[in-house]
Amino acid sequence: MNIFNPYLDVIKKAVDKDPKYSNRFFSNTPDEDYDLGYIQDLRSELPGLENLNESVQLVKGHEAPTITNLPRLGHHPDFGHLRGTTITEKHWIISGFVDVQKSTQLHNRFTLATVALITEGIVKASIFAVNLCGGYVHRIQGDGLMVYFGGKNIEKSQATKDALKAFSMISYFVKNDLKEYFESNGIKDIYTRTGLDLGHDNQVLWMYSGLGESGEVTTCSLHTSLAPKMQATALSNGIVVGQHIFNQLSSTDKYFKQKPKPIWDHEDGRFYNHYDFDWERYLVENDFAKQNIDGNLLLNIGNTKSSSLNPAYLSPIAKISKPYFKF
Repeated sequence: MNIFNPYLDVIKKAVDKDPKYSNRFFSNTPDEDYDLGYIQDLRSELPGLENLNESVQLVKGHEAPTITNLPRLGHHPDFGHLRGTTITEKHWIISGFVDVQKSTQLHNRFTLATVALITEGIVKASIFAVNLCGGYVHRIQGDGLMVYFGGKNIEKSQATKDALKAFSMISYFVKNDLKEYFESNGIKDIYTRTGLDLGHDNQVLWMYSGLGESGEVTTCSLHTSLAPKMQATALSNGIVVGQHIFNQLSSTDKYFKQKPKPIWDHEDGRFYNHYDFDWERYLVENDFAKQNIDGNLLLNIGNTKSSSLNPAYLSPIAKISKPYFKF
């Protein structure tokens, strides 16, 4: 089973029931004149924490620890002690931004309630992917997310792999699952763009920014700021990463293609490069996805792998099928 199916199924129901879409050729009726009571029921069908645990156990095994809560926004658990203080702390982190582009066209086809449900479905699916891979959602921005990967009890190399996996999964969901369904309903060119960068210990300052409850534990870093700039240079459904991310996987640079112009000029003779990341190849070669006979990508995360045939179990059957049985 595709782990994103529970989100896609609810989005499909909302689209199929939307009265504005079904009457799009005949009416400019205001949303208020439609009966949209079904939307509330559909929102409750979107997977919650209980469903998240079921999916985590499916992917990681039945012995996976139960998730009792998710970190609140703007509160990375390793730096939560900074909240409400003037204390600062230096520590490396990976910053990521992902956003769904051209989703505003949904407003021309559906009621506002359906657009809100579609957005909520995308956001919840993205939060699921991020938490499944060990990341922390820092902020929700419409149908986009700002995310951190890393902390005090994980290696940079592992956090890098986790971040690339999570954002590759999100890109897959929008490019394949959502796109196929949307295009069948005449909605085109909806895609993601993602930017991802790593700042080292001396390049990231953690702090509490804000006033009272109107604030968050956040980072001040060139590389946090560069991540959204990289996002802006990404192709349709593309992921762009910074030089520091590239360096973490330099032994497997087959996944990266350097952009022609640097993303940053340090004005001291040094330049900082960024790279297009081949997330589809990364998913396939790391056994997170596979290609079917038509060359289409199928997400393999959460699917039960076929067990290998044990010759010991086949022997009794093969013995009565001579001459095919041989020791």
